[in-house]
Amino acid sequence: MKNYLIVGLICIIAALAIGFEPLLRTINDATRQGTLRGVEVCIDYSSSDLLADDAVIATCVATFQRRLYGNDYATGRAGPEIDRRRVSWEGTLQNKTSDHVTTWVKISVSLYNAEGDEQEVFAETPIWIDPLGEADFSVELSDIEREQFDDVEFCDYDDTEPKGCVTWGVTAVMGLSI
Repeated sequence: MKNYLIVGLICIIAALAIGFEPLLRTINDATRQGTLRGVEVCIDYSSSDLLADDAVIATCVATFQRRLYGNDYATGRAGPEIDRRRVSWEGTLQNKTSDHVTTWVKISVSLYNAEGDEQEVFAETPIWIDPLGEADFSVELSDIEREQFDDVEFCDYDDTEPKGCVTWGVTAVMGLSI
């Protein structure tokens, strides 16, 4: 009993010395990783007149998001978007789960030339997809030239030796549990 009293007094003295807010932030960081509630509390503690609200939200989401393992956290339809200056991959992703928010995705695009040689490019982007919702995305493919998409179609799903086509997929997902 004496030890509990000593630990309690040390905690009270520490809280008075450094303040309650830093102590509560530390507790939030330690106990709510990977949760939407952790992000909400982080935003409350991080409000500032010097930072834009979007910057605070992005920082808190990046701090609390965790890798999600599963095939339904981000699926959808997308394709190349080519303009004079850049090549990008754009489309819509869906979150088919009801218990997570998708906050970040890593996209893989594979181009196969006429001989079947593969060039795989990865791109990542922050995104916000509510549970059972969808969101548009666009990522730049800086390692691919515009000409590489000339006369290229999507590969057949069951093609074991693709040639002269393109495939894509979501290779990694991060998010927050509700």
